[in-house]
Amino acid sequence: MCVWSAYTGKKAAAPIIWESLKSIEGLWAGFYTGLVTCHDGKLHMGKVWGNTDVWSGKFDLADFPGTCGLIHSRTNSGGDERWSHPFVGSSGKVAIISQGCSGVFKDRAKPVFEEWGNEMIRQGKKFVSGIFDLPERYPVLSDGGQVHSAEVGAQAVEYYYEKWGDPLKAVKHVFSELTTEAASLFLFADHPGVIGFANSNQHIVYQKTADGVYLSITAAGLPGQMGTELPCNSVGLITPDSITIETLHERYETLMEIPQGTLSAFLEFVRANPGKLLGNVADAALKPLFPANTLNCRVTVAYRCLETLLADGKIRIEKEPYTAGKAPGTVFRLYAAEE
Repeated sequence: MCVWSAYTGKKAAAPIIWESLKSIEGLWAGFYTGLVTCHDGKLHMGKVWGNTDVWSGKFDLADFPGTCGLIHSRTNSGGDERWSHPFVGSSGKVAIISQGCSGVFKDRAKPVFEEWGNEMIRQGKKFVSGIFDLPERYPVLSDGGQVHSAEVGAQAVEYYYEKWGDPLKAVKHVFSELTTEAASLFLFADHPGVIGFANSNQHIVYQKTADGVYLSITAAGLPGQMGTELPCNSVGLITPDSITIETLHERYETLMEIPQGTLSAFLEFVRANPGKLLGNVADAALKPLFPANTLNCRVTVAYRCLETLLADGKIRIEKEPYTAGKAPGTVFRLYAAEE
């Protein structure tokens, strides 16, 4: 899993999304950092293997112009800086950040991504994330490269975007077929101000203000820590003034029933297991409450519980550097407020 934020509006995007990511990077990520903005028909991207401190030691926010941008932090799950998000298509026209996992599609996701990736190679797309000796869940393409699934998405959306000239049509076509439980966001170099999204059973929260639209994986990354959730089975386009939403695909219809006791289960687990990460709480305390082997809203509920308990002052977060890996990371540990 990963965390991310986005913005499109009247203000410079890079400082806004940077501060948003700093506030949430260790919740479910904190080990790879990347940012992309759109300005004058070009995508401006910088990414590193490491946390936001590593990124700020290499890049300057002033070098990322534009009023539309995406930022992302990834978990400690393989690869080097080439496996940080964002990924940009080889024509430089589409950028993607993505968060999620294969989930209930784990038995079919890899072959589907390999099929699409190999087709993109045949169409002349060049992958940059291809390396070796990574977990078997990642696609291995016909040229021998083991690539990040999000880059397959970037190349495929870019290919169909170049073919059709329609960003929504391209995103929907590709992500209705790439079976995965993920939220993905897109920038288009020659559509400044437009953010595309595809959401299959993850958490996207947005907030519209007079200055523009703020988005994040959690309301904790938005101004005032408040926002509106987008549907769990949706695809669309967001501009500073409008939002277009369509159903992604019938295979992604998500069970939205919330079991009784999720909030208390979250809090009791944190009390009994101080210092755990959000992912630990979601897997140990919440996942058993939901039906297995079906699309359900457990990730959305994990973030809802976190946001509610933080707002009520019942839990607190402690930021901790992680130095045991090959690159510095950041984790946010959860504690009951009374501890």
